Amino acid sequence: MPKALIIFGRLQDMRQAKKVMHKLLDIVMITIIGVMCGCTDWEEVAEFGRARLAVLREHLNLRNGIPSHDTFRRVMGMIDPKALERCYWAWVQSILPNVAADLINIDGKTVRGSGKPGLKPIHLVSAWSFGAGITLAQLKTAEKSNEITAIPELVDILDIADCIVTFDAMGCQREITRKVIEKGGDYVIACKENQPALYQEIRDYFLYADENPKEDFQNTRHVQKEKNRGRLERRTYDLIEDCAMLHRFHDFAGAASIGRVRSKTQLRDGTVREDERYYLTSLSGANAIKRFAHAARNHWGIENSCHWVLDVTFGEDACRRRDEIAAQNLTVARKLALALAKRVPDEVVEKYSHNQAKYTSLKKRLFLAQLYPSFMMEILLASA
Repeated sequence: MPKALIIFGRLQDMRQAKKVMHKLLDIVMITIIGVMCGCTDWEEVAEFGRARLAVLREHLNLRNGIPSHDTFRRVMGMIDPKALERCYWAWVQSILPNVAADLINIDGKTVRGSGKPGLKPIHLVSAWSFGAGITLAQLKTAEKSNEITAIPELVDILDIADCIVTFDAMGCQREITRKVIEKGGDYVIACKENQPALYQEIRDYFLYADENPKEDFQNTRHVQKEKNRGRLERRTYDLIEDCAMLHRFHDFAGAASIGRVRSKTQLRDGTVREDERYYLTSLSGANAIKRFAHAARNHWGIENSCHWVLDVTFGEDACRRRDEIAAQNLTVARKLALALAKRVPDEVVEKYSHNQAKYTSLKKRLFLAQLYPSFMMEILLASA
């Protein structure tokens, strides 16, 4: 039996047993598979279930057929989101027992379609494994400003030993750095004007180092050049470990160095764009500059490979689920569908591609899942 069925089968059903016609696991799994195959509302999920009833019955109970769309809506609005997230986290641990030496990006996203007059849309903070390409965990916050309190809770439930955890400027907080160090991880945190004194201190120190190159600042440098989609980009990474003169720097647990990234991009029309960013990090030692460059460059993996995919491929922001609980549970379903589809080996995908093209993109995999029920189930079984 697929691991997903075993783990999500542990969910507690809060309904009155005598009135239950459809098993909770059936409702949850049809929702997940339906979302994976392009369903955007409860009517489509129910219709999808009826169209795929024969193949679904090979793995699910469904003794009373497919639930109505009202049943899907009501039940998915009753499930405790934290319980569903715990099941998701258990599933992640079952397929990724060790994420050591990985890069973990933590960032927030607002599910815009979940808002309505008088009710703000839900905001979720997620942890993304860059190496595995999978969401490790998520937590709901009241609003974006509450990321500061949610991030330490998220770090608490993750195994980050030997990992580098990256944050945007919202994560530049003393409590967050303490949590990461206590759990055996390293951090790379963007520093901006939300920490004005620290930001100015780091910026001035780099400026002084630039003006006094003969002094030994233990400054290491790494340069990357890249040509992508007609753009030429040069990124220069600097890391200074000699930070004894800095004052605010020492308020953050484990702080070992400060970083700077200067990027110069030449666009197709000849326009040149320059950018400069500053970082606080616990990285130090011989290989620290390359690790810093990798972490700073790939922090936005969570935006490009997770948040963007949820919006464009799964239409998350356009999905107007007004029930807060159901909306939060649907985000878990989308992230599980995303992870399941990514785990299918390429050779399995190619069996269903009649034009011999390599259907490796997520969008094409989901398109094949809509066409072929057998491939749809192979995606589910890929987690077995």
